[in-house]
This record gives sequence, C-alpha cells and structure tokens, in this order.
Amino acid sequence: MIEVWPALDLFSGQVVRLRQGLYNQMTVYHENPIIMLAELPWKLPRIHLVDLKGAQSGMFSEWAILQELCRQGNQIEVGGGFRSIDTIAEALDRGAARIVLGSQAISDPEFATRALDRFGPTRLVLSLDIMQGRTRIHGWQDEGPLPDSLWENRYAMGYRLLNVTDISRDGTLHGLNPEFWRRWANVSGEVGAGGGVQSLDDIEQLAAFGIPRVVIGKAWLSGAIKLQDVLPC
Repeated sequence: MIEVWPALDLFSGQVVRLRQGLYNQMTVYHENPIIMLAELPWKLPRIHLVDLKGAQSGMFSEWAILQELCRQGNQIEVGGGFRSIDTIAEALDRGAARIVLGSQAISDPEFATRALDRFGPTRLVLSLDIMQGRTRIHGWQDEGPLPDSLWENRYAMGYRLLNVTDISRDGTLHGLNPEFWRRWANVSGEVGAGGGVQSLDDIEQLAAFGIPRVVIGKAWLSGAIKLQDVLPC
C-alpha cells in the first residue's frame, strides 16, 4: 500500500500552492493552517510541511506552526530552509519526524555528510526537484546538478530516503508523466513522488510502478482527491 503524505506549503504562515514552482502564480487556500486542519473530520496522520519563504531565503521560519502540529501528534516531514546542522537539530528537537534537505545537501557534499553522520538516514530525506532534466535549488529559482548522478553520489554516501518532484506537473492537476516515474521508480532507495497527481488512478499507478510514497498538494486542497479515500480514518 502506497503511503500518502498530504502537503502543506506555507508562505508567511498561509497555506498556499504554487504552479510549477512559480512564486508569482500562488494560490492561497487558507490564512491559518492550524484552523484549517481543525476543520477536517479527523487528524491527518502525517503531513509534508514546506516553508516556501524559507526555501527562498535559506532560513526556516515556520517554527510555531511546526511545533503546534507536532504537539497535536501529527507525523511531520518538514523542509524549506534547512541549510545548517543547528536548524535540523532544532526541528527534530521540536518533534519533527524527519527533515527534507534540498539546496544545501545538493550543492555542499560536506554538509550532506555531516548531516548524515549526526542524524542518520532515517531522519533525513533528500529532495530532488526536477525541471527539464536538471535539479532546481534555492526555492526552485536556480539550476542545480544532474539529478541521476547527484542521487547516485548521495546514496553511496548513505542517504536512503528520496523525494522527487516533477516540477513541470507540480500544482497543475494535469496528471502524471508516466515515463518520468518509471525511471525514478527504478533507482536505489525509497522514493516519494510528487507533481501532477490529480486522482486515485494516479496514486494507484505510482504504486504499480513500485513507488512507496506519494506527496499530494493541490489535489487534496482542491478536493480532487478526498483524504478519506487515501488515509486511515
């Protein structure tokens, strides 16, 4: 059974979604994520939390929301601005289950090694956000290295959890790019998939490819996918 992680993308504390990673194409879904989640009929067992402003600036800032979600017992995977060992440690101390590393772990092998040595492979997720065959870093604003060789290197280093985003489909509800996901389903490690998921059929297709985790954002916020159909009640 594929593991579904509903995404909460935050910008200045608001729940938002971007289209293809473009900050000038931002839709606000709720002013307050804590109130929004309280209005759901049951608590989400797990949440993929991203600080979009932190991804741009390099400094995670949504500490109060992270801490409150952890206090409520949600399993939180959090990313966006984790570019120092101290910031990772603070988020884990505040209750995060694991930290999603992107720009710094991609561009700085020494940092990637130090983080892995201190926190271990079960507490860290490497994020590869891909557009036109290249990784994107710094809030998807800059081009990074080739994703295949980068992941081979980080896997050899000891990383085992990987989140991959197909930026071209992210926030579009246009459905999956099957060839993209067939390719990433066959790499080493445990892959979480995101970008374009619009239906239960898409989730089932990812599971059929052998991908164990999927992150859904606009699909659940817009109601295209009902959470009761993909999460335990």
